Amino acid sequence: MKPVPCRPLVLLLLVLSPTAVLTALLADPQRNSPVFIPVEHFVITTNVSVVALLVAIFVARAALGAGHYRSLLIAVGFFCMAGIFAVHGLSTPDVLQRGDKREDAGLVVGVSAQLALLTSALFFAIRYTPLAPLLERRVPARVLLAVIGAAVGLYAVAAIGWPAVFGGLARWVLVSGGAYANYDPSTYGRGGAPSDIYGGAGLVPYVLSGSVVVLFGFAAWAQGREYVRTRLPMQGALAAAYVLLAQAQLSEFLGPVWTLSWWEYHGLMFAATVIALGALFLELDRRRGLERFLPPTVVERVIGGDPLRLEGERQTVTILFADLRGSTALAENLVPEQVISIMNVYLRVMARCVIDAGGILDKFTGDGLMAIFGAMGDPAHGAPAAARAALAIRSDISALNAERARSGELVVQFGVGMHTGDVVLGAIGLPERSDYTAIGDTVNTASRMETLTKEYKVDAVLSSATAGHLRDDGVALRSLGEAQVRGKSNAVEVFTLR
Repeated sequence: MKPVPCRPLVLLLLVLSPTAVLTALLADPQRNSPVFIPVEHFVITTNVSVVALLVAIFVARAALGAGHYRSLLIAVGFFCMAGIFAVHGLSTPDVLQRGDKREDAGLVVGVSAQLALLTSALFFAIRYTPLAPLLERRVPARVLLAVIGAAVGLYAVAAIGWPAVFGGLARWVLVSGGAYANYDPSTYGRGGAPSDIYGGAGLVPYVLSGSVVVLFGFAAWAQGREYVRTRLPMQGALAAAYVLLAQAQLSEFLGPVWTLSWWEYHGLMFAATVIALGALFLELDRRRGLERFLPPTVVERVIGGDPLRLEGERQTVTILFADLRGSTALAENLVPEQVISIMNVYLRVMARCVIDAGGILDKFTGDGLMAIFGAMGDPAHGAPAAARAALAIRSDISALNAERARSGELVVQFGVGMHTGDVVLGAIGLPERSDYTAIGDTVNTASRMETLTKEYKVDAVLSSATAGHLRDDGVALRSLGEAQVRGKSNAVEVFTLR
């Protein structure tokens, strides 16, 4: 019989312990006494908002850089939490909102607390559903951020600037949902007639609170599955944050205002945002190490828990080789330090073109490089991206040569070869030190395509296998005829980029 792991069970019990604390407080009204400290409430909510905003900013930057829309939804969720919860804190009665604004400000506090949890739960849950790719197709990432930012800003202006209007609208919604006309929203579900199962609050608060708990619960379940699959600490931390936020909703709804049970949800929100921020820093640290060798698409795959397997996997990809011309002559006429300096200038340009086109920079080959395109499931097997990289290399090297020629510096030419076919793609080496690479005849053929650039006196040669995937992509090609490639029994039709 397989033993039950103790550590995950202990962590689960620890994460769920706030519910036990809430139950104990609600069961004993004397222990659950009110603590009215508005200034401290203002400070605590401000700190929670700042931490949530930091999480939103860091996640949004990483998501936009990697083009990862699902991660962007996490950033949007934390941004909504930060902005609306800031309104919750700024509306604290007797701090900024005084006098005739005090009563309505109390309503803004309650509604903003609910909306901060509801909006974040909604975006967190969408991340794990088919709605995420649908939203990605319909709403560009930057447009989504702009729309959400504008909506939160408008909410803040209306709620803080005109609390009376905001309060009147909120009361109308509550009464329409069955709340008593004289119901005090600050009690949020308490204080109604004993015969009323809703406590005089009507159905709306119960529906909203229940929806938030369900959404956070779904997000925690989906994220927990990713943690079980990957065992990555940051995945578990995010799942724990969702569970804490679900319990924060229970405390916010069930705890009478200003009592210890109500204060608990502020602490839970702070804990959840701190845990998420810690998970983010852990992820960023992993990214920095991985992005030295891999493009953002592959880094997202690793961070998401899809390992670069040592045993490899068979895929159809496009392999690109790029090589500098005349490096041997440079070595004969210049000191080694000068040769390295010149090669670095050119190799950096070529490497940047590869990464910007979405390729995996496999390795530097002395005076050249090898790259892999299409490893992330591209239907065209990376051929269009490889062609774009080759055209970018042509353009950028030409511009670099023109600049160096004007300065009287040495210039270097290049050659690029491409071939599309099956490879075994994976991590080669030791578990603690390995290289992500491609193995197979496709790699050898691509290398020989690059060698043919010298024979045909062109800067790029690609096989018919690669050219076949470019016919509908607007890449102009010119046939070079058939070439006998070493290792191939039949001649291969080859092309160049116009």
